[in-house]
Amino acid sequence: MSRSRMPKLLSMVYVHNPFYLISACLFVFGLKLLFRNGDSSVLFQRGSVGYIEPWGLLGSLAGITLLMAVTAILIVRFGKVWDDARSLILIVLLMLLAIAVSMDELANVLSENESVRHLVLLFTLGTSFAIGIGELVIRGLGIRLSAGYRLPLYGFMVLFFTWPAALLREVTLLDADLTRWLIAAFPTAAGLLTLTLIPAIRRGSSAVSNNGTPWKWPSFPWTPFAFIALAVCFRSYSLTMSFDPLVSNHFWDTTFGVYQLVPFLLAVLVVLLEIGIMEKLVRLQQAVMLVSPTLLILAYPWLVPWSRLPGYASFTYVVVRELASPVFLTAIGLGLMYLWAWWKGARHAEAGVLGMVLLLTMIGPRAFGYRTWDLSQQQMTWWPLLALAALQIVFGIRSRKSLRTFVGLSIVMFVVFKTVPSLDTFSEWPAFLVAHLSLISVLAVGVLFRDDFSEILRQIGPPLVSCTMIVALALLNRSDASQVQMAGYAVAMTLLPLALAWFLASRKYLLVVYTHCGLAVVLAIGSGLVWFFRSTLPAGVKPVVLGISSFLIAVFISILKSGFARRIRMYWLTKHRRTTA
Repeated sequence: MSRSRMPKLLSMVYVHNPFYLISACLFVFGLKLLFRNGDSSVLFQRGSVGYIEPWGLLGSLAGITLLMAVTAILIVRFGKVWDDARSLILIVLLMLLAIAVSMDELANVLSENESVRHLVLLFTLGTSFAIGIGELVIRGLGIRLSAGYRLPLYGFMVLFFTWPAALLREVTLLDADLTRWLIAAFPTAAGLLTLTLIPAIRRGSSAVSNNGTPWKWPSFPWTPFAFIALAVCFRSYSLTMSFDPLVSNHFWDTTFGVYQLVPFLLAVLVVLLEIGIMEKLVRLQQAVMLVSPTLLILAYPWLVPWSRLPGYASFTYVVVRELASPVFLTAIGLGLMYLWAWWKGARHAEAGVLGMVLLLTMIGPRAFGYRTWDLSQQQMTWWPLLALAALQIVFGIRSRKSLRTFVGLSIVMFVVFKTVPSLDTFSEWPAFLVAHLSLISVLAVGVLFRDDFSEILRQIGPPLVSCTMIVALALLNRSDASQVQMAGYAVAMTLLPLALAWFLASRKYLLVVYTHCGLAVVLAIGSGLVWFFRSTLPAGVKPVVLGISSFLIAVFISILKSGFARRIRMYWLTKHRRTTA
């Protein structure tokens, strides 16, 4: 019966051939039953879990793994059945994971009776067997796998088989608390190892096109690594069950938390993002950008069913106290990932950086429990906003975009306004400082950049000088500043536009100088009139003074009509142009 005439169900079974996997599962299940020690006198009990005889199970699993590897080689060498070989390769990886878990049981048994040398020998044999099987499959199938992928693959095998050596107190002489920290650090170590795939990714998919198999990218070489990613998650939990004593009678009361997997998952997202950037897969980049914030949910420690059990809760509180809140650390990691993506030119990455920075201002390193999102219970953190401001300023100057630079300066001014304390002698100091920083930012960006937004700032600059002076004088007056201080400040704010008018040859800033002088004259006249009418002078003095004032005003109007002031102004501007030329 040809494949085309088969029923659909039989055709699917024929193509995918699940019986290798079924046989492996039956082998493992049967061996666990076969090697379970039924003698109650030597049965190791831990809570309600019964332990099996480890040496026989370990040897049997190794034999099955070798059988599957050899079978994969034979069916390819003699039949070119690559589909079944792919299934067998994944089964070999599954068996290696089972062997690593079984070695945990054996290590726990040997640690009570054997020397450290035997334990080291055990881990060395397990690691050597895993690498040997991997090399046998690669060479036997004729797969051309570069060192950029092969070394991380073997690195995961070494990690799976040797990490338990650091968890045995007989080997490391560490106490229970440090052992728990090492167990929790396993996913982080796996995440760092995952990042070693980036150099291979940067070589592009064309580097694995001629790989000696009919598999195309991304099936090759990413299918085994996808399985390893799932194995890391399971291995993180199995290490907790094997090496961390239960602290209560509840079976699920362990120190394992889903938040411990976040560093590894973040590394996986970085790898996926790198693939999307290198292969120009825009949809993959967008998917990573959108999915990444879900790590904040996984990092929240109270979302697991066993969160109220004492063992889990106590260790999680220790993590927050000694290290930081998992949500806070995850936000920092996501911010760095978005920043790197932004640097690489990925779309929507800038929005991700902004979101993480704003989140970091609302939660602190000790934010935990229901108070993680309660802003009334904690003070805002300002350094993330300063970091964002620095990025905006750097990227703005680098890309010659005045708007981005001004946004960065505005963020700095906001942080200054919120953090600078008031002075005892000048309670309005924060507002006074921010007003002048705003003026300096507008003037500097308007002068240094040449684009549409900087043109707007150049138009705003001259009137803003006068507005800033008026606001500042009002603040000084509220703070009971002396008349001499206010007059000195007004003179300084008049010299500023005068200097700008000279260096920029700007009539607008010269108009500001005239405006300030006019305001000064009006204020002086107003103050003099108030004093004059409130004072007690001899009869006839007031009419004479008013007459003199009227005469001076009339002369000033005549001078303006004659064009004398206009001729002085044109002479001054012409002389300035000759000087600058």
